[in-house]
Amino acid sequence: MKSIKAIFVIALIISSNLVFGQEPSFYELTFGIDSTTTPYKANNDNFVFIRSKRGPEPVKATSAGDSIKSFVIQKIVLVFSESSTSELENRDAYNQERWENLMPTYPEFFQATTTYKNICQCSQDASSPSYKEVQGFYIYYTPKGVSVLKKEVEVVKAEEPKPIEPKKEIVKEEPKKVVEVAKVETPKPVEPKKEIAKEEPKKEEPKKAKEVEAKVEEVKPVELVKKEEPKKEVEAIAPPTNANTEEVSDSKNKATVPPAKPRKAKDPKACHTACYGTGESDLNAFFKDKVALTKKMKKDEVDLKLQLNVDGTVKKVVIKGENAELNKLVEEAVKDMIWNASVKSGLTIKSEVKMILKFDKKLKGLKAEELMVSPRLGPKCLTCASDDELFIK
Repeated sequence: MKSIKAIFVIALIISSNLVFGQEPSFYELTFGIDSTTTPYKANNDNFVFIRSKRGPEPVKATSAGDSIKSFVIQKIVLVFSESSTSELENRDAYNQERWENLMPTYPEFFQATTTYKNICQCSQDASSPSYKEVQGFYIYYTPKGVSVLKKEVEVVKAEEPKPIEPKKEIVKEEPKKVVEVAKVETPKPVEPKKEIAKEEPKKEEPKKAKEVEAKVEEVKPVELVKKEEPKKEVEAIAPPTNANTEEVSDSKNKATVPPAKPRKAKDPKACHTACYGTGESDLNAFFKDKVALTKKMKKDEVDLKLQLNVDGTVKKVVIKGENAELNKLVEEAVKDMIWNASVKSGLTIKSEVKMILKFDKKLKGLKAEELMVSPRLGPKCLTCASDDELFIK
């Protein structure tokens, strides 16, 4: 029995790692879009508020966010503000920064059944405190006690139809009267009356079942508060009023790093996957020249992820590896790289490149393996092409 329990526990750990442990990617998510002219209000009590943030640093973890890591996340809503139509041009780039700063802090929130939505507080007064205080991420979750309440609902549904029994007796008495009339007249009008008598209890049964469900749903918040320490949840629900708003960091970024604009290719149907130089040979030569390895570093490998802008410049670098010195060398080398950007329908687009860097004896330097570009374009797209081939000079 002990060995069976141990196997069961290991299976649970592995399954939880598969669901929550994988780091999400912005390009793999699908977003709903909505807008409001008034400050946003949450649609239920089961949510945690986390202030959104732009820039290179991820959002800071909170006690409220940590408390729901193991919960089922129903949806994540990003609320942002715009006070003029001119801000629409940079909306997609700014929102991508906000989402990508949430992902490394709480990858557990991005689950297979989670939905995502961007809601714009589009109003001339969007810069006022009432709008700024509510902008950020709303993480809606399913509490652990809900499954128990569902069982209680099923028990009530099974017991509730008992009072309907006397109505069935009334239905049985009505056909008797109809039979007596049928003896004098004709049996034809008897059939529709029987059908009406049978349909009446069926219409009334679901109404009572719905009333039972509504009563049980009203009881849910009370039971959840008793089980899950209401003090912590209250703090999580109320958005912080004294925190610095994200618009301060937005204004700084506008002045220092203006967003790049997409380039148009010669062919309006052109399609091309992002690459460096002329392909993998140029990429490996780059790492050989830029990253000088010691004997200890040759034993280690680096998991590298680059997020590229529409002009092929590197927007963000994510590195994982056991050797901290090697991680720093790779980061310094790649941050100023310029790639040939991905092209879709004749326009350059943002993309993400993942690879694993390992020492290769033949090359005498780091070699890029398991190279993958997202979004994945069609098989007929060019794998690597120069600017002279694709764009107008």
